[in-house]
Amino acid sequence: MSRAVGVGDLLAGLGDPFVVLAALLTQLGDAWFLALVVAVTYWYGPVTDAIDRRRAALVVACLFGGLAALVVLKPLVGLPRPPGAGTPPETALVPSALDPVYAWMATGDGYGVPSGHALGSTVVYGALAWALDWGRRRTRIAAAAAVVTVVALTRLVLGVHYLADVIAGAAVGLVVVALVVRVLETPGRAFAGATLVGLAGVPLVAVVAAHEFVPAHESLHDVVATVGVCAGATAAWFAVGDRRPIPTRRGALATVLLGAVTALPLLTIASLWTDGGALAAALGAAGGILLVVAPLAGERLAGAIGSSRPVGH
Repeated sequence: MSRAVGVGDLLAGLGDPFVVLAALLTQLGDAWFLALVVAVTYWYGPVTDAIDRRRAALVVACLFGGLAALVVLKPLVGLPRPPGAGTPPETALVPSALDPVYAWMATGDGYGVPSGHALGSTVVYGALAWALDWGRRRTRIAAAAAVVTVVALTRLVLGVHYLADVIAGAAVGLVVVALVVRVLETPGRAFAGATLVGLAGVPLVAVVAAHEFVPAHESLHDVVATVGVCAGATAAWFAVGDRRPIPTRRGALATVLLGAVTALPLLTIASLWTDGGALAAALGAAGGILLVVAPLAGERLAGAIGSSRPVGH
């Protein structure tokens, strides 16, 4: 039985405006955007009344746990994407100068199950619906479900996933959120759980790769880099997680700036690095550590700057 069940073909024929809109909206579930959302929530959210640092850390842990599950499951399941997933849908609405950007936004590579966009959007927006103290929980859950549905539909419109792929991604994402918030409950345990999932995946993916079912270099790189990120976050939380300073607006702004120039670039480089798994793991670990400790460093930096100002200024 086809995983597409005809839905992908139907949606893909909606026309150029829908394809371009799908390429834009699918970024709501892309790794770069989800990482930015959880990082800013963790760094800046506690100065608002919507979330505290511990719950914000659990949102980060949900993303890391989902990422660990994703990089392990994809090569183990090993099912392909739809034909042509690596070629962007043709459209006359995108200027030729933007073709590389459009191609990056509208294509997919690697294996198809589970959908990373569906999984990632489920863990992040689902965790936010649980963690935020903003409006009614029922409303937050409905909003999260709507965003996940939109992201899932964009993957079908773009032809980069089958329907079963996005359903599987959302299902795995729901399991990750439930485990983090109902079973593990604390950031330290949640970060450690994500690390263990990644570590367990290293020999499994290595065995599969040894039988040439998956590209060994690429698959193992993804798992090793993810283990580094999760392990770094785990170590940092157990080291300084309880040393949570009272958040200030100035300190939160300093935290966002510090994180934007340290943690986020390192995490990006770790995800893209292809020459050596050990270095990718080290870069990921550094990024995970800096993401977690950024609030402490930001508050101290803001305090130092404030105390150094001359009296009367």
